[in-house]
Amino acid sequence: MISLKRLDDARRAALRVLYLAPHAPAPETEPPPPIHPEFGVQPAYQYEVWDMLRNGLGLDVESRSSLDALPEAFEGRNYVFTLFNIAPFRNSEVYVSSLSAAAGVACLGAPANIRALAEDKWLTKLSAQALGLPTPAGAVFGPGVPVCRPPFDGPYIAKPRFGAASMGVDTSSAQANFDALAARVAELETSTDECLVEHVFGECDVTVPVLIGDEGPVALPPARQSVDSPFGIFTHRHKRKLIPGLVREFPGDKAWLEPIVEDALRFARAVMPYDYLRCDFRHGPEGHALLECNIACSIGREMAFAQSAEKAGISFAALVEHILVTSLDRQWGPGATPPGEP
Repeated sequence: MISLKRLDDARRAALRVLYLAPHAPAPETEPPPPIHPEFGVQPAYQYEVWDMLRNGLGLDVESRSSLDALPEAFEGRNYVFTLFNIAPFRNSEVYVSSLSAAAGVACLGAPANIRALAEDKWLTKLSAQALGLPTPAGAVFGPGVPVCRPPFDGPYIAKPRFGAASMGVDTSSAQANFDALAARVAELETSTDECLVEHVFGECDVTVPVLIGDEGPVALPPARQSVDSPFGIFTHRHKRKLIPGLVREFPGDKAWLEPIVEDALRFARAVMPYDYLRCDFRHGPEGHALLECNIACSIGREMAFAQSAEKAGISFAALVEHILVTSLDRQWGPGATPPGEP
């Protein structure tokens, strides 16, 4: 179990939050539909987090749905709660954290260097291998690199090296042989700069959410997730709930989950500091392998992280509050108010 952190009155009064999200609402905005026809669950998720910060926790929150105003928008704000994992330029994942650091403003997630590691699936794989953790075989293709057969057997999956929410992954992304995948690899090289090709490992996903407790990372109940698609691969449309087929369950205290949770915590301890994290694995008869880790992943009520927290007896309100206080402790110091505040 984890001892949940609470926001004290001094911090509540001192906080001036800049909320950054592609669908960040204005104060008069009506709640969006649960599933947006284009963006899926994202608008509803970003609304519910904003609503919890502003109305649930009673904070001073200013919303921005564009990065164009940065860094000027930091003026008068002392904390950035950002859900901007994707923007239309290379390595955008570290943009907000880097600008926040330059401005001396605390920011949700992790320092830019840790965000960069987590957002680069190839470097994540190499880091896991250095820790002795199992990973699927993989190879990187980029501009100027010939699209040739990698030194491992199929089936294969091609995906962008960078990015979140399985952007760039669809039903054509996994193929039994590399010749059928070569065109997709070349397409991703053109559109995203670099492409990661991996051996399709296992039969299902297992995701392990991690919070920071008093003594370090604590794993929440892992979720087993499967989809009815070729090779059991999750696509972007599955993750946004734009199409059906995703099945999520919480197997509980099962012996086969123990080594997965142990490896998740081993990786989580190695990549600190951060405010919360999710490690994603593939699992099958041959065991498990780490795919990636996600910092500042979705914590919406419909997603695995919040549902896992609920299984552990942590409400959505308590989850958001704990993550926020963890972030403040990391950057302001335990129990401290913003630098310069009394």
